[in-house]
Amino acid sequence: MRVRLLLAAILCLCFVVAAFPQGGNAQLGGIVSDPTKALIPGVTITAKNVDTGVLTTQLTNDAGVYSFPVLQPGTYEISAELTGFKKTIQKTDLPYAG
Repeated sequence: MRVRLLLAAILCLCFVVAAFPQGGNAQLGGIVSDPTKALIPGVTITAKNVDTGVLTTQLTNDAGVYSFPVLQPGTYEISAELTGFKKTIQKTDLPYAG
């Protein structure tokens, strides 16, 4: 049941992608919630740049929110992990500014 709940929660992730025109950087953020819209704190979110292998990690806060304010544009594997749940991975492209 917990595995299904986290899988459903991760599928409900809301990714927000924005590029900063001057710096050539990108942002990524979202909210982790379950199918009942309950927010899930303490989830480890990792953004892995597929091209460079660079990992950046954040924890969701009490409101289930995570944010990566400065990332290099490119393709990322975003994973979500919480003890007792199955790890979930999604790919997303963060575009170059301009």
